[in-house]
Amino acid sequence: MVDELKLNTSTVKCNTSSPGTSIRFSPKLSHWAAGLVSINRKDLFDTYDFGVPMDSGAENQNVLMLYNEKKAMPNNRTLSRAAENNGDIPQTTAKEATENCVAMSVVFIKNPDSRIGQCVALVGGQYQGYHVQRWHRLIGEGSKGKTDRSAPLRLTSRMTNGAGYDEFLLPKKWHLEDHEEIMKTYLNSLSKIRKDLDAILKKIVINNSIIVMTVNKGQSELLMNFACSARARGFNIGNLIVFPTDMFTKDLAEGLGLATYFSNELMAHVPEGESQRYGDGTFGAVMLAKVICVHLVNDLGYDLLFQDVDIVWYQNPFDFFHSDQNSGFDKTTKIPHAFVITDDGSRQQRFAPYSANSGFYFVRSNDRSKILFRTMLYAGDLVFACRSHQQILIQLLAEHNSLSGLKVKVLSRENDEFPSGYHFNMRRDYMKQLLSRDRKPVIFHMCWTLNKEDKLAYMKQMGMWYVKDECTGKKAESLGDVTSVCCSAEPIVECFYKDKASVIPCEDSPPKDKGSASFW
Repeated sequence: MVDELKLNTSTVKCNTSSPGTSIRFSPKLSHWAAGLVSINRKDLFDTYDFGVPMDSGAENQNVLMLYNEKKAMPNNRTLSRAAENNGDIPQTTAKEATENCVAMSVVFIKNPDSRIGQCVALVGGQYQGYHVQRWHRLIGEGSKGKTDRSAPLRLTSRMTNGAGYDEFLLPKKWHLEDHEEIMKTYLNSLSKIRKDLDAILKKIVINNSIIVMTVNKGQSELLMNFACSARARGFNIGNLIVFPTDMFTKDLAEGLGLATYFSNELMAHVPEGESQRYGDGTFGAVMLAKVICVHLVNDLGYDLLFQDVDIVWYQNPFDFFHSDQNSGFDKTTKIPHAFVITDDGSRQQRFAPYSANSGFYFVRSNDRSKILFRTMLYAGDLVFACRSHQQILIQLLAEHNSLSGLKVKVLSRENDEFPSGYHFNMRRDYMKQLLSRDRKPVIFHMCWTLNKEDKLAYMKQMGMWYVKDECTGKKAESLGDVTSVCCSAEPIVECFYKDKASVIPCEDSPPKDKGSASFW
């Protein structure tokens, strides 16, 4: 028996004290529950790559392992008897606990709202299930739902929050009609689109990988900034294809020397203007455009890096994704993950279980990822209803991870490689380390902003802006050689808010959030 082992700085003990002499589970339970052991959560995550981000506190928290049958329990008889009999639940390592598990079902459990008391029913003797039903005491439906402790438990959406509000927005008739019209155009033109697009991709592909971006006129200066910043920092983005939603953006992208694919019929549903805030109608329309372009590239057999335009590179992300020493590969088996995506940082119930950010992800083209994107494409009515494809993508990732074994990996917010607006707004300690160059991330994604105005301000004072002011909003034909005219070789820095991270002190600027102290 292993009495004690070291896990980094933590100690996990195989605790078999106070073993009982009677069976832990009565005959009414023992038909499906044979024994229990406890495993340190970090040890389990270090042993098995579940794909979900490991949240903080894992070193000091344990996992409950339930054995359905005696033959699944560890070989160590002292440990197995302690697991089987009443008394203290023994603690052991993930490796020993699972040595005889031919199959292992994993359920992630955390009360999403401390205001409510949550119960978990493990129902044995039933047909095996792979989904979790959510029951809630509430009155009313949908957005009018309200938690009421005197009401009976009833089945609800898993996106119902502690207050009783259902965050899952059901599509209306007009959402379906809009999606149907787009799909008619898309499917009727698909053969030609695939042929024309593939001819472009074959000319620019590098190591079977393509960078995919889509953008409208309202966000076009952010596209310029990515191209200018990449070139100023010495990165090759020759395998980038832009799916512009209008001619203004198409001409601008080509003026920057970027490959484009444009179909007016396909992108007619996307307004030219910028979204005024996260989740508005324009935002939702652009989200569906993102689904269409990644489906096309993935279905043609190319691996792809999809990214929003509010990103700057510090390192070439393909070096990260192609190395089996990094999180793009299962750390135990070295099998590549098919879908690697960054952690949004938010732990809203509607983003469970992955909390993935749909603005930056790498996908290996295979049969499983193709099924995922086909399903996503046909869920456009949900994208319109929710005015974002983030929560729809997360739910489909969870479904296809379970259904087809799609290997999904979320790059945890607790790590340093892929910081974002979460770090900018919530991790002042990290931002100071980044600015002092104690941290060198792979990319920075300036999400978590209300609108483009905030996004540009934050990027400018962070030294992430490379577009000259005189080029903003200008047509490509009026600029000539867009790259030489508009791209700065050095970042253009400007202060806006003293309480937000900045590459230079901005103490004389007003605070963004009233009463907030200076970052410096």
